[in-house]
Amino acid sequence: MTFRTRRSLFWLVFSGLVLICILAGALIMQVRAQRIRADIVQAISSEDVVLPHFQRGINLSRLQNYAYRDPDRPGKYLWPPFRGPLSSISDSELDRLKALGMDFFRLPVDAGVFLAATDTERRILLDDLKTLILRLIEAGFSVMVDSHPATYSSDWKPKDILADTHGPRFQAYQTFLVDVAKRLRDLPADKVALELMNEPQSPCYRDDGEDWSVTQKRLFDSVRSAAPELVIVLTPACWHTLGGLENMSLEGYDGRTVFDFHFYDPYYLTHQSISWSQFPLRYIAGLTYPWTNGSIESAEKLTRRYQELLKEQGKELPDDAFDKAMSGIRDYYNRKRPDRAYVAGRFDTLAQWSEKYGIASERIVLGEFSAIRPPKGIPDDGSRLAWINDVRTIVEELGYGWALWSYDTEFGLLTDRDTKTIDPGIVDALGLNAEAAKLPVGP
Repeated sequence: MTFRTRRSLFWLVFSGLVLICILAGALIMQVRAQRIRADIVQAISSEDVVLPHFQRGINLSRLQNYAYRDPDRPGKYLWPPFRGPLSSISDSELDRLKALGMDFFRLPVDAGVFLAATDTERRILLDDLKTLILRLIEAGFSVMVDSHPATYSSDWKPKDILADTHGPRFQAYQTFLVDVAKRLRDLPADKVALELMNEPQSPCYRDDGEDWSVTQKRLFDSVRSAAPELVIVLTPACWHTLGGLENMSLEGYDGRTVFDFHFYDPYYLTHQSISWSQFPLRYIAGLTYPWTNGSIESAEKLTRRYQELLKEQGKELPDDAFDKAMSGIRDYYNRKRPDRAYVAGRFDTLAQWSEKYGIASERIVLGEFSAIRPPKGIPDDGSRLAWINDVRTIVEELGYGWALWSYDTEFGLLTDRDTKTIDPGIVDALGLNAEAAKLPVGP
């Protein structure tokens, strides 16, 4: 055997051994990943845990989420901060919501109000919050308490709290959650749950600091140590959407957990014509659902009309508002083309994720979904209700719960805040009891 032959044989054997080592290493990693996943599935199993019934609900967005700010004290609030008719709900309204077919409330609570308060004020606010939750439970509802830091006119926005997850703001927020958990821990475990933060992080993965997947576990551990039996609601990053699932680690959690997601897709449909929407969406009107119910031409006509209405109201529009709006309209009808299959496809990711980790469907809640009503002067072609109906029925077919955003006008169930009139169209789209919507309500 020549030297060249022996060398070739050596490298052949060596390469084979390297390949075997690589394959063996990959197999070991795969087995290890399967074991970790099996451990996670076992840890978060809820077979022996009684969880709250979150099936058909609505967000009570006004009661504890819209506070009166003190103009003379920046960052502070008037006392009491939650006041006026929007901060209350009558017994007859609760009865009507129960008769409609609702079984739970998601209760957004502006954490910033509590964090800006004095110690004495905070104790009063926490006691008032517990009293409200007890009232809702006694009315026959389960309650998902949603820690919902305001995203505007506040020193305690999610991005401020999470900017330094080892700094004083975060520590204060962590203490707030523990204080809330202590108030909730003696309530029926099958009636209440605590959500750690609403829409905590806009990126699906944060690369300029601690990612939400790590931060959420730290908050969970703090709350769990204070309230061992309390059900805790976990959420993804990426604006609370399905896009955050990939980076949502479940390692270290237990079975007393529920998972909350939000859905406003396609965003151009659900948030068109809103003054605070991104540019140029705020200047678009007439996008339809399903997309086949309209066209580029019909949306162009209504968008042109809407922009004329804005100008008549004295609003100044950017010079390129119409051109940019048309670009968005063409993308909607030429590329996105949303319909029921489009919506159902978005939930495939969630179904695969829940199957991967063995999460029962009743532990998954669509905590927010809705679409804005058309602005005044733009006809309602039924697209909003068609989308709500499709989302609701798809979610129900998958066995998940849902909560409409919200018990209010604009996106919500009501057409009038003063009379508390319920929109019969949305009642039908939600599959609720139409006769109950006619029940009178008092103050």
